[in-house]
Amino acid sequence: MVSVDVLGSGSEVGRSSIVVSGGKRIVMDCGVKIQPEPPKYPTIEKVDAAVISHAHLDHVGAAPMLFRKGKMPVYMNDITLELGTMLVKDSMKVAQKEGFHVPFDKSHVKRMVKNTKIVRYNEKFRVGDFSCSLWHSGHIPGSSSVLIDSGKKIFYTADIQTRPSHLLEPCKLPAKVDTLILESTYGMKVQADRKKEEKRLIEAIEETISNDGVALMPVFAVGRAQEVMLILKDYMNKIALDGMVKLASEIVAQYGSYIKTPKEFRDMLKKVKFIRTNEERAAALKKYPIIIASAGMLGGGPAVHYLREMQSMREGKVLFSGFLVEDSPGRNLIETKIFENDEERFHVSGDLQQLELSAHADRNGLMDIVRRTRPERVICVHGDKCAEFAKDIEEEFKIQAFAPKNGESIRV
Repeated sequence: MVSVDVLGSGSEVGRSSIVVSGGKRIVMDCGVKIQPEPPKYPTIEKVDAAVISHAHLDHVGAAPMLFRKGKMPVYMNDITLELGTMLVKDSMKVAQKEGFHVPFDKSHVKRMVKNTKIVRYNEKFRVGDFSCSLWHSGHIPGSSSVLIDSGKKIFYTADIQTRPSHLLEPCKLPAKVDTLILESTYGMKVQADRKKEEKRLIEAIEETISNDGVALMPVFAVGRAQEVMLILKDYMNKIALDGMVKLASEIVAQYGSYIKTPKEFRDMLKKVKFIRTNEERAAALKKYPIIIASAGMLGGGPAVHYLREMQSMREGKVLFSGFLVEDSPGRNLIETKIFENDEERFHVSGDLQQLELSAHADRNGLMDIVRRTRPERVICVHGDKCAEFAKDIEEEFKIQAFAPKNGESIRV
């Protein structure tokens, strides 16, 4: 009998961690929930192998925990290993600075890297009786869905996008599965028309430039930053990149096979300004009308520095480009015009906007995934309205749909 144990991402966005058991135990993703602080980690008992879908902290940020008491194979692709290791190391630095407990250390990160088995899309690998493979999920460079086959097929979408972007092709899906583990970030929301949102962004940038203002774009360093740059490709000489965005963009440029237009992206990187010193950071607001900086929800990073400098700038804009977790500093800023963290609190005078440039499928895309994969049951995870979404899936498709909480197990 095969079972699915949801250890993280059950009725929440963050700390994705899902174990498939049937003889051997495979954990798919091992992430941390960053916001609201302090960070929260999944509780994981012994597993035989791990598969990491992509390099966002809510999917890879707790993976070194798996190596506190031994070792096991971890399967992911090469760009995910490099980007994921970069983000994990950075998150450890941030946690140390903030005084947060991290349940692993550098030796566990090294052990994770050493035990990683690099696999390509659609390359089969075995864990016990399970035949496994990674499928392109269209979310960020290298992002994968996971297919596990033991006679019955379990397909874990992880974070997935059914629509093409400037950066990536849309996801690939198997024709028929038995159990679909479906991310549900936008399960109850249809996103705005993508072309209109991109037009909104460009209009906001044009207005900023004509008013001699500054537009700050707090972004996720991996995926969103590169997508935003491609949308703004005509403004490259007006853009400064700061924080993890710089290194992440250089890594993406090195792994060109994972993106649609690698040459164009590399050429763009030659034109933007990379902020490397405190002196350059201090001068950036005077020289560059567009600043793209981490972190995406203003939980830390240089984006907070620029926001502080811009707080009374009436011609300034803060342009968020996607999902803001409840109680994150970014979400609170959009709702109240007040930025607040443990150290400071201030009012922001400029124009605040939230654009929908998400790398997640919306409700229509998620329903289309169910339609195309024709599962017997759906397990909804990675969303704050999973129960409502599961109910809608049951009504629409006349199949079983579950919305487990963390710690719950479903036999499949």
